[in-house]
Amino acid sequence: MANKDGQVWEAYWKDLPDRAGAAFWDCEPADGAAAHAELFKAHFDPALPLVDLGCGNGTQTKYLAGLYDRVVGVDIAEAALNRARVENGGDNVAFELLDVLDDAAVAAFRSRYGDVNIYLSGVIHQLPVDRRVACARNLAALAGARGCVFNQELTPASYTYMQQLIADPANDLPKLERVSIYFGIGLQPAAGEAELETVYEVAGFTVVDGGELLLRTTETLADGSGLNLPTHYVIARNS
Repeated sequence: MANKDGQVWEAYWKDLPDRAGAAFWDCEPADGAAAHAELFKAHFDPALPLVDLGCGNGTQTKYLAGLYDRVVGVDIAEAALNRARVENGGDNVAFELLDVLDDAAVAAFRSRYGDVNIYLSGVIHQLPVDRRVACARNLAALAGARGCVFNQELTPASYTYMQQLIADPANDLPKLERVSIYFGIGLQPAAGEAELETVYEVAGFTVVDGGELLLRTTETLADGSGLNLPTHYVIARNS
């Protein structure tokens, strides 16, 4: 496994309570893929398969399958995919194990599907800085000449905010604390605006759109409001 975090993700999903919204980022599609689709639909060729990379338990994947004829959810954790197949399966949805840092696995996937559109939210910021361009280059291999990528990532401001929340003993945020226990908060620098665009450009992409979004989480703050995190997104295609 090229991504050493794979075992940690497997453990996270295996240990996660079996109820809707248990994962910190598992928001309703109206606050996730549906909002994002308004940004990327003009850039995605509907004739191509759509790959939801880092699909988790498939909440967003199922929504996307209502928009596109062929959707494939991929994840590094088989435990996540097992949940996805049960909770969010469909006639035009497949779920497959894929480590996007594994060059051979990426090449094999591409040989089966050809050019694809790619949707990913919160993947690159988790990687060590020295692996981010390698990841983007494999995204370029998957997208090919016709595909396009939508990518939303946390920013340094979101990491700072999460650290502040966790450090305050008055907060009761079990979902966020669970993420911190398994993955740490801020162990890797978050992908800031300029860095995310640079990663894609170095990997051979042209960034055709980008901007700021909020990541809706399933955590609730003490005042009853939802915990939302600042993110930056890019839409990119091969140059």
